[in-house]
Amino acid sequence: MNMKISKIFIVAIALLLGFSACTPDNNGGNGGGTKIVWSEAGNPIGEWKLTEWNNSKDLPFGVYLCLNEDNTFDIYQHTYTVLWVHYYGTFSLEGSKLQGTYSDGQSWSGTYTIEYSTEPKLIRLTRTHESGERDVCVYAASEVPDEVIKDATEATNVRSVAVERFF
Repeated sequence: MNMKISKIFIVAIALLLGFSACTPDNNGGNGGGTKIVWSEAGNPIGEWKLTEWNNSKDLPFGVYLCLNEDNTFDIYQHTYTVLWVHYYGTFSLEGSKLQGTYSDGQSWSGTYTIEYSTEPKLIRLTRTHESGERDVCVYAASEVPDEVIKDATEATNVRSVAVERFF
């Protein structure tokens, strides 16, 4: 009888330890249970890889965003095609509001609120639609792989109506 109670006690402790190790993620965190501290102060200049979109880290597409010191941007995306497509243009940042214009004069789909995390180095872009619905994108600092740049097709050379701009 004592042996049976001991086994139940050991199993109960093991279960409690297992459940305590499962801590919820912090709104756009890194999945490791580490609390992400977001701030409006930071520097967006650099190369970024989309790691989370609308609370999903299981992305069926890829996006790299380069924000350059001269207020130009490059976006490499494969969202609706198997091809990497390259877009570029200019952006402006006023306070925490980020917006851009593609090289053909088309504006991004909206203005994004930008927030920063320094450890790990992340940016979070949030766009709020008129309906109140929000798009939230989390980007991690990451160089654009050379093969993505080399293999990317310029957007002006893509003739498919299925190719949509990520922003």
